[in-house]
Amino acid sequence: MLISFINALPAFSQSYVIVRSESDGKYGVKNENNELIIPQHYVSITLLPESNFLVYEEDPGWPMIINNRNDILVQKNNYIAKALDAYQNHFICQYYKEGKLAELVLFKAPDTVLYTFPLKYISASFKKDSCYTYISAQTSVPGEQLSVSLRGNALTGTEHIDFDYIKSLIKPCNGYAIVIKNSANGDYAYGVYDLNHSKVIIPCNFYDIEFDEKNNQIKTFHKVYTSTYDLYDINGVRLKTWDQIKK
Repeated sequence: MLISFINALPAFSQSYVIVRSESDGKYGVKNENNELIIPQHYVSITLLPESNFLVYEEDPGWPMIINNRNDILVQKNNYIAKALDAYQNHFICQYYKEGKLAELVLFKAPDTVLYTFPLKYISASFKKDSCYTYISAQTSVPGEQLSVSLRGNALTGTEHIDFDYIKSLIKPCNGYAIVIKNSANGDYAYGVYDLNHSKVIIPCNFYDIEFDEKNNQIKTFHKVYTSTYDLYDINGVRLKTWDQIKK
């Protein structure tokens, strides 16, 4: 059984062309030099990020993930139904079990499951900038997110009480992120998290946080709709209070 909705994924590279054999209708891949790099053995091929391919053989149609050297990165016995995203030989896939879409899984090639997301998470993608990448998963509830590192460690969730989700990476990030903790009354409290060392360096005690990219410093705002803030360095050390700044 071929699961056709996978082909809705966009093409991520212009260097490869999916080609179809005239003799038997099977698909392969050619590179920019018109060389056949993936043999025409497959009933379906979807191009994934970073020159990877989701390939289907014959019935029962479970796909594999292969790279542009035709190396198998994720075996078809893992029952992938959807490949949502890819980054540096890491893959976010959705399983297909008993005729239904099931949990999301983070793979690392070759064929290692790093993390299985709880069933309520229905989508996930890699969030990255120049110096750090993590996975953000979402449920159908707005604002309900789960962050996971490339090592497969949950950064948020029930075992992490310091914050609820990552708002954004700081640029130049060097492994730092602005994080948010939900409060009982529906407000948000902001802090800063050191992703490389897995620790909060500025607790979630503030109404907002901004990163001053020019000076490589962090502004922590005390109240909503005011310009009063304390100033921290990139390591979370407070440099000045607002009383010191305004003098």
